[in-house]
Amino acid sequence: MKKVLILLGCPEAPSQTPLAVYASYKLSYLGYDVTIAANPAAIKLLKVSDPEEIYVKNMVNIDKCLNEIKFHDYDLLVGFVHKDAAASFFVTFYHILQTKSIALVFEKNLDLLEEYVNIISENTDAQIIAVKAYHNPTPLKIKFDKVIEEL
Repeated sequence: MKKVLILLGCPEAPSQTPLAVYASYKLSYLGYDVTIAANPAAIKLLKVSDPEEIYVKNMVNIDKCLNEIKFHDYDLLVGFVHKDAAASFFVTFYHILQTKSIALVFEKNLDLLEEYVNIISENTDAQIIAVKAYHNPTPLKIKFDKVIEEL
């Protein structure tokens, strides 16, 4: 079975948690074994959003994951990037795993959005999905669906 690691940033962006559950659902449907790496606050939000772990089955602390992963542990990396720290985490995981990668870059401020896209594009060869979004996950969902159709 193919394995995917989904990285979540700080959970303050309202669209991140529902879209993370959705991404887990879609990628599981495509045959991926999904693991979500996140900070404790984001993990708590996921547990409340999916209490029976129907869509999100595997969750791990992002720092613990970073200390344990190795080259090619996963077949796909998907990262939610809406802060500079999330961009740094994505770049770090990208270089450790050296696998196909998708960065979901979203921000309500267009200057910050451009900055995060530049960080990802200058430091990785990841496919970048970038949208102006914060509260509404729909623009990101639509572009994500188009990209994963190609998987």
